[in-house]
Amino acid sequence: MSKMDYIAERVAKLVATHGTRDPFVICKNLKVFIMYQEMDTSIKAFYFSYGDSSRIVLNTAIDETLYPTLVAHELGHHLEHRSISLANSFKEFELYSSQVPVEYEANLFAAELLVSDDEVVELLNDEESSFYRTAWELGIPAELLDFKFRLLMHKGYRITPLYLANSNFLKRKL
Repeated sequence: MSKMDYIAERVAKLVATHGTRDPFVICKNLKVFIMYQEMDTSIKAFYFSYGDSSRIVLNTAIDETLYPTLVAHELGHHLEHRSISLANSFKEFELYSSQVPVEYEANLFAAELLVSDDEVVELLNDEESSFYRTAWELGIPAELLDFKFRLLMHKGYRITPLYLANSNFLKRKL
């Protein structure tokens, strides 16, 4: 099974189990605590775990509209990379990176969790829609929609990813 198939299957089970795509609700159900702290804007969010406790920390100095994307991304780390977090304590990676495997996987996870295939396809079938308008209507960054396009293409949809996502997307001033 490919990593994309694994992530799509994992997210489908997660959504079915929790009855929602809302990463905040899923975190609450999984006892992953969300904390808020003002930090330098070069860090938008991070995940860490110790023992049986897991935390996602969101930066209060950034736009709150990014919180669902950040929580979904960090939830991906919790579910897929917890052993790395436990082994390395805190190690910062580039969010929205296509080069760092764990970041790539967390981005795919967030894209699959936040947006259903049907939502994307429905919006894209609107004649007035565009890639950026679709991202805006879904309430996600264009880079995350690009990751969703990669998943859709892998699933057999006739769609071409733009490969917009780069390693410094969330490092820029918002």
